[in-house]
Amino acid sequence: MNLFLVYLLAALLFLVLLISLGFQPKNLQKLFGIIFIVIGIGGIGFYGYGYFHLYGGNIVSVMRTLFAVFCMFLGRNEIGAISQVEALSAPWAQVCIYTIHLLALYSTASTVVAGIGTRLIRRLNLLLLYHKEISVIYGAGDAQINFAEKLQAEQNAIIVFIDTGSGGDSTRIMHMGSLLMSDDAAREPLPSFIRRIGMSPGSKRLHVYCLDENSVGNLRYAEKLRSCLRKEGILPSQTDLTILTDDASAGSSLQVSPRYEQSGGKEGVYGFGSVMALERPELSARLLIRAYPPCRTMRFGSKGVADEDFEAIIVGFGRTGQAVLRWLAMNGQFCGSTFHVLVIDDQYTQKAGSFFTRYPGITKYLHIDFRQDNARSVQVYNYLHTCVGRLNYVVVCTSNDEENARVARDYKNFLRSRGNQAMVLQCSEKGVTYFSEPDGLPVVIDPFRPEVLCAGKLDRMAMILNHQYCLSMGRTLEEDWANCDYFSRMSCRASADYLEAYLCAAGLSRDEVRTAGWPDDPELLENLARMEHDRWCAFHYAMGYMPMPEEVFEARAKQRAAEIEATGSSSLRIAKDTEHRLHACLIPWEELGALSDREAQLTGHRPAYLQMDRDNVLMVPEMLRAEAEGESL
Repeated sequence: MNLFLVYLLAALLFLVLLISLGFQPKNLQKLFGIIFIVIGIGGIGFYGYGYFHLYGGNIVSVMRTLFAVFCMFLGRNEIGAISQVEALSAPWAQVCIYTIHLLALYSTASTVVAGIGTRLIRRLNLLLLYHKEISVIYGAGDAQINFAEKLQAEQNAIIVFIDTGSGGDSTRIMHMGSLLMSDDAAREPLPSFIRRIGMSPGSKRLHVYCLDENSVGNLRYAEKLRSCLRKEGILPSQTDLTILTDDASAGSSLQVSPRYEQSGGKEGVYGFGSVMALERPELSARLLIRAYPPCRTMRFGSKGVADEDFEAIIVGFGRTGQAVLRWLAMNGQFCGSTFHVLVIDDQYTQKAGSFFTRYPGITKYLHIDFRQDNARSVQVYNYLHTCVGRLNYVVVCTSNDEENARVARDYKNFLRSRGNQAMVLQCSEKGVTYFSEPDGLPVVIDPFRPEVLCAGKLDRMAMILNHQYCLSMGRTLEEDWANCDYFSRMSCRASADYLEAYLCAAGLSRDEVRTAGWPDDPELLENLARMEHDRWCAFHYAMGYMPMPEEVFEARAKQRAAEIEATGSSSLRIAKDTEHRLHACLIPWEELGALSDREAQLTGHRPAYLQMDRDNVLMVPEMLRAEAEGESL
């Protein structure tokens, strides 16, 4: 071995030891306890053997052996003395003796060296920030770290955790190759933080996840970060945000306004390029639909028509139960099927005043009943008995985990004993729980998952739908998305989220439709378009919309005509009143053609409302291809 190799190997081993101390495991005491035993046995063995042969079997040999072993932990050694013994001067013996000394020094210096190793890893990760996309996670608790580990498996990005005072597990974070920042510049944040993570105008993307337990803190951080990004000249198109909040409408204020994009930043409101705001109950409801979509509980004929109605029960109508009802409504509409949900809560009238006020269309235009009974009452079990042959879906969300488990297990046993295999699920802010088959053990699905919290893949599909609506504008797909307001993006995402229902109804797989497109079957496609319209209506009811009265429709037509006469043009859509949450298209599918004719009569322009639903279905193969391309990135 030449001199260069000696230097190289020594340097590499030193670096490995240094960095390994920065990755100290949780069971550090146990590890060093084992190392201490190995050092003690090895030290006493080698030094005892050496001094015995040098001084014989007396107390001097014992004391010299003990002194030498303790000196090992202080970085001193007596190797020269025992090397006079022929057996200990052999190369193999020397390697063993030096290894034991190195372990002793390693264990003693661990506290000091660990800090150096940690700083070295931190500097390496900071260097990588300048060359990779960045995901900033506000919050560093176990839930956020679990999410980051799943996210890391899907994205080639450096993850930066912002410590909110929850005492993030720095060791675990470093094991991931991520960074934990707790200084004021990162937590406030300040513009210097933007520069530190390597963001510059037009350079790379920044994904932000505000996932702390404190929803107010999430909103505050997102607003301050937005201000910093603007000061540093970061383009909205470089950023996206997922935020947990007490009010999902905050998403609209955090997203860049279309006018800002259209004016090149001279007008409008600066914001994140894409925003997904979720209330905590919504997060679990979204997970529920993602993990167990209602379409999987249905049987369909050859033409996309359901062979049965969708029948569900929701137990508990607090915030989680209300979110579950909205998401079930948005995802439980099928051609030829009646959507029916029974809500069971003995105090629902005391809990749901705000819900009925915000979403009057859900209970008025969808088949939803309420029972003010205890979920375990005789009356409820009598009802279960009457619907056991048609029940598809049960969700228990009483806001009490023990009660959820008790009710869900009892319902499941009741249904199984009568041959019903309906899903019986528990839903809470902790996630979705079900009892596994056949052992009946509870399995919890954590809501902090990329497929629930990341809008990237969903947005790629939603952009295609939005572009289809805007073909007459002559813009690119990306330009159309930039000019799309927050609610319209939510609507496109909801349609993309419903994609599996189209496939279930058609009896086709993702691969089949992605590669060969839809079959040449006009009746099937027309039924899927009807289904899409029912879904669209349910989405708008779940967002607080109501059908537009005829007199409002006519008044808006007159307003549009007046604007054209005064200015030569008008951007007013007479069929949609965003401010008052009214839409003229919230009517049965069969009446859409007449609505188009009526609008043509009033404005001279005939929107093809029926064709819009058909086009959404026709875009599914392209959406699936976009989804596949996103997975391969």
